[in-house]
Amino acid sequence: MNTPNTQVALALKRLRQQISLAPTPFSQLWQEHASLWQTLAWSEAQARLYLRCLPGVVAHEEQCGGADPNAVTFQIKNEPGNENTAGFDLADEMVSLLNHAGRPMPLAQLLNKMPPGRVLTEAMLRTAAAADPRLTLAGPTVRLA
Repeated sequence: MNTPNTQVALALKRLRQQISLAPTPFSQLWQEHASLWQTLAWSEAQARLYLRCLPGVVAHEEQCGGADPNAVTFQIKNEPGNENTAGFDLADEMVSLLNHAGRPMPLAQLLNKMPPGRVLTEAMLRTAAAADPRLTLAGPTVRLA
């Protein structure tokens, strides 16, 4: 099944993989992933904010002479003592929480049980659940498939 949510989840995964390989200027990410940004109906500012909020992503401001004074390069970087940041998989975390609870849970409750220090939304949980075959959405509730 290739739903729009699945397509968006895969596009976001490709985006994250790209910045994990090498530092990438925002202008390049904006152009190469234009269809993703259009699907999400996000402006450049919203896309920059999303990238800044991704766990493990570091933004480097570039102040280069006559170049764009707002140029930013994004990369994934593990900090000492935070080795699991880049390897965090939202679907894996949701499966773990559901296994531990032993019952289906509303998205809001799952969101509250996520590890601290992560910027997450119910929409992000919904997208991850829709994209993962181990999870099933039933309205606002997520259960194991």
